[in-house]
Amino acid sequence: MKYITIIFGILTIIWADDRRYVWTYEYLTMKPGEVEFEHYLTFQGNDRFHSHKAVDVKHNLELEIGMNERFDVGIYQNFSQPQGESLHYDGYKIRMRYRLGEKGRYIMDPLLYFEYKSNTDFTSHVYEGKLILARDYGPWNIALNPVFETKNISGTWKTEWRYNAGFSRRIYPLLSLGLEFSGNDQHQFIGPVISHGVNGLWVAVGSSIAITNISNGVNPFKIRMIMGIDL
Repeated sequence: MKYITIIFGILTIIWADDRRYVWTYEYLTMKPGEVEFEHYLTFQGNDRFHSHKAVDVKHNLELEIGMNERFDVGIYQNFSQPQGESLHYDGYKIRMRYRLGEKGRYIMDPLLYFEYKSNTDFTSHVYEGKLILARDYGPWNIALNPVFETKNISGTWKTEWRYNAGFSRRIYPLLSLGLEFSGNDQHQFIGPVISHGVNGLWVAVGSSIAITNISNGVNPFKIRMIMGIDL
């Protein structure tokens, strides 16, 4: 509970932008020449009903750069802190986004997403592609991200399909409330999300709670806060 209290306390002093979700991507890229710093703070619980000594922490630091009117690049540095251990470096990630067409042209505006992730000794290689579909309808936003991921860890390949999705409503220019969904062929998750603020300094907070049975190695709940600052 103390983590939730801290997170919502921060919401009272920080303004946020148009980023409505924490798991789901919208139809959005950085403008040419713009640079933004983002911090992803994620709490992962391995017990559905208790958080005491059952929560790991992840930090993802991203530098996001607008390359042209439709294309941007993000470079991540990833850290984690398992329960009872010190913070350590996990590796890096590079991601690219490219917007197709113009906003409002289709029923759902399309954007292509690709990322590559590796660890410190280059024994893990993860490739992920997303088709980002999203659209604003007045104050409402709907977004759907089908995801394809293939990874090679110490010579072993594994492929996975999953999805992220969300809908939200802008309550007033500085505040949006919504609901996010995610899952794959075995597990399904749901959780509320809130974003708040103005351009150049923003924050979004959301959760992901399992609504199906969970297998070993899958966290039954997560809480994530993302903060972004234009540089």
